Amino acid sequence: MTPEAATLSQSILQGKKYGVFTVPGDPFVREARARLIWANNTAQAVQNLGLQALLAADTTGVPLKFESMVGLSSVRRMIADTYNVSANYELRGLFDIPGKFGQLEPGQWALNYDIPRYVFPYCSVIHTRDPRVLAKALASGLIGIYEDHDEDHNTSFNKLPDLIEKYQNFRAIVAITEAVKTRLVKSGIPKDRIIVLDSGVNSNSLIRQQVEAAVIRRNMLERGFERIVVYSGGLQIERGIAHIMEAARALPKAIFLLLGGNQVDQQMWHDEVYAKGLSNVLIPGYLQQRKLLAFQQAADVLLATRQHDNRAAITSPLKFFEYLASGSPIVAANMAAIARYHDAALVLTTYDPAQPESLIPALQSSFDTHPWKAEGYATNIAFSRNFTWEQRQLALFAHLIA
Repeated sequence: MTPEAATLSQSILQGKKYGVFTVPGDPFVREARARLIWANNTAQAVQNLGLQALLAADTTGVPLKFESMVGLSSVRRMIADTYNVSANYELRGLFDIPGKFGQLEPGQWALNYDIPRYVFPYCSVIHTRDPRVLAKALASGLIGIYEDHDEDHNTSFNKLPDLIEKYQNFRAIVAITEAVKTRLVKSGIPKDRIIVLDSGVNSNSLIRQQVEAAVIRRNMLERGFERIVVYSGGLQIERGIAHIMEAARALPKAIFLLLGGNQVDQQMWHDEVYAKGLSNVLIPGYLQQRKLLAFQQAADVLLATRQHDNRAAITSPLKFFEYLASGSPIVAANMAAIARYHDAALVLTTYDPAQPESLIPALQSSFDTHPWKAEGYATNIAFSRNFTWEQRQLALFAHLIA
């Protein structure tokens, strides 16, 4: 156990657990849901640091009865397979009220009944993405940590200053970007209660997948392509996927793989690829995290695109540090969350999302100056070690016990 974790355990946890919670109604596992990546990696990081973590979530999608040993083991396997974590933290299942007992909003039964009865008594700290869970935890006397990722349920909640004033046990707000911190300060939150922390990278992303990556490269390049470009993440329009389509049209000798997204967004871009006749764009869909790593390590370039709009300032690209851990060259939209690292001597090329055509020369420049390496670029890999989920938690712990 690290000194920070030991101090936290002695002064705050006192034999209880560090509770992690997203939003009522969220299951343990769901494809293309960033909140659940955060939840499972946060719980695993706390457990890896020698503390006891508890992750509470809805039992939706569990193939067997959750409360049975077989059902619980099934959920652990689902989590481990999807998120590439050990999943050795405690799992606490929440249940929605059956419709025959009353009409409630999704997650309302869990919020009002299951969470206070089956989660709060076992925890000393609640680390949550939901302000309603936060308010109930604070009223129950638990230490509250709130994550603000600028989602709708964050921006529509205007009572945070009141909670800060009323409860001394409201210890910290984690803002995902400086822009989110600015919004919080303007709303009346004291600066000393806010800590800005990027999303982390799973430590297992640092494991090399050289055999698997070599197979992927051979299969792709045998098709007659000269370069492999990989994008992984959400496929919403705001992610700048249209920029990738135009780059693919201009670079027919490169194959572009778009990994991730939900089925609706996948189909939208499948239709676009067909309409444009782009034979060098493939959209395989969502991959489990370990399988995704091999594609990232096989890539000549990893793409982090972004549409030019107001939300770019508050965007913290979840995959950026994972990209760094792969060691593959990166081409990224020049946005605030990435601009901070321009002086870090990374294998990173940026383009201007306000001028999407600038992506094409950025890709060509990366191809020319940073050839693919089986072992990856050591500079990027070393830098990513500073941004694991464990390092993120240590920074938060230091803030809590300061």
